[in-house]
Amino acid sequence: MLPNKFEDFKAYLKDKNVLITTHESTDLDGFVSCYIFKIFFTNYFKNEAVLFLPDISKSTREYLEKVSQKFSELTYFFNQDFDISKIDLILIFDTNNLAQVSIFDKLNITGAQIPFIFIDHHLNLKKDYKNNLSSLNIINDDISSTSEIIYDICEFFNFKLELSHKFLLISAILTDSGFFKYGNNGTIMRVSRLLDENLDLQEIISTLEFDQEISEKIARIKALQRLKLIRSKDWLIGMTYVSSFEASVASLLINIGLDVSIVYSEKKRTFRISMRAKKSVCLKTGLHLGKILEEVAKEYEGSGGGHDGAASLNGENDLKKVLNKIIEKIKQILN
Repeated sequence: MLPNKFEDFKAYLKDKNVLITTHESTDLDGFVSCYIFKIFFTNYFKNEAVLFLPDISKSTREYLEKVSQKFSELTYFFNQDFDISKIDLILIFDTNNLAQVSIFDKLNITGAQIPFIFIDHHLNLKKDYKNNLSSLNIINDDISSTSEIIYDICEFFNFKLELSHKFLLISAILTDSGFFKYGNNGTIMRVSRLLDENLDLQEIISTLEFDQEISEKIARIKALQRLKLIRSKDWLIGMTYVSSFEASVASLLINIGLDVSIVYSEKKRTFRISMRAKKSVCLKTGLHLGKILEEVAKEYEGSGGGHDGAASLNGENDLKKVLNKIIEKIKQILN
């Protein structure tokens, strides 16, 4: 990230009171990004920062309970009471898609005209959102997690991170990079700089291990039973459907040998698609699932995007047409 970008960001934040938030069903990377940045902001600028996380995922909560047993000094405050009229700026982490952010509706601040900035690692949608200070957005889709951006900010401004903060950042980087599967050299180097003699990488990894619930196990087994295999030259695409755990199943399909996986779920009026691809496939063919789902989402009035090897799409209509279009675009690239 260019130093000028961080300097401009710092200059604008000076004397601002901020509201920090992220996407719905907050995962570990979204939580850690918000939490560590709040600590950085309140100590570096001495201004007020409110952390608003309306919906934290179950796995994230379970992780935080584990880590709190190791670091008793960690305290989490999510939906605080605050005066919205005192907020000068909203910082949105781990997404640059407002369709994934409910804070404006939940706080009834749509008409408040509060400017906002994205800090994110997903494909830059470059949407012309009203009140988005796009020149100050910090979006880098060449890295695997937003927590890496937060670490870069702390490192750039020589902000001292406590041992517990490093533990959280490494955990988030590991999960979002698929334990380095979707990372790069920079990912490994950041984790290396965060580690010291008081941090055991294996202990961090063990903290991230959870037994699957019976419902998730059943969903994964049923998904395999419903699997449809599609061949494109020497590449294998797998497609199946579930009622939940789409991302888990999508990763499972890659682990058992498929090159690309498509997993969808459908409710009364909406559907969700999660996709994964082997990194080697993306590198060899130029496949970028995030770009494909962004294009399809625009065509069918949905919300989609992500990385080259991991992406998702939410929509309301024409699931069959959307799936056919996705497969068509994947085949065009693989062929």
